[in-house]
Amino acid sequence: MHVRWSAQHKVAVIDPEGDLGIRTMVELKQAVGSLLEDGCRTLIVDCGGVTQLEAMSLGVLLERLCRAREVGGTLALAGLNPELMQRLNVLRVLSLFPSYDSIPAALQDMVAAPTDVAASLAA
Repeated sequence: MHVRWSAQHKVAVIDPEGDLGIRTMVELKQAVGSLLEDGCRTLIVDCGGVTQLEAMSLGVLLERLCRAREVGGTLALAGLNPELMQRLNVLRVLSLFPSYDSIPAALQDMVAAPTDVAASLAA
């Protein structure tokens, strides 16, 4: 898992890869917790490389979304493939998350940041 973050703009992009299983979700949970403790308030999970989402993983994402909201932040999903989007819709949780087609679209909507910062986080 790769994390890119701008402390100045309090935004982070988290890149999990492959299946969002137990191991990946433990890493994601810890990463989001650390980022929130460090003052990050806008978290974007890049789902472009995600192939599967286990039910327990969804619980972790929801819990981290709630935690982010408790401290005045949010957790968004970007780059969902059609299968993941359909699964989240069927489970009626997609509407809980801000979701975007891409990282640049999420950054443009969520962060009032200069173009160079958005470009470095979108890379």
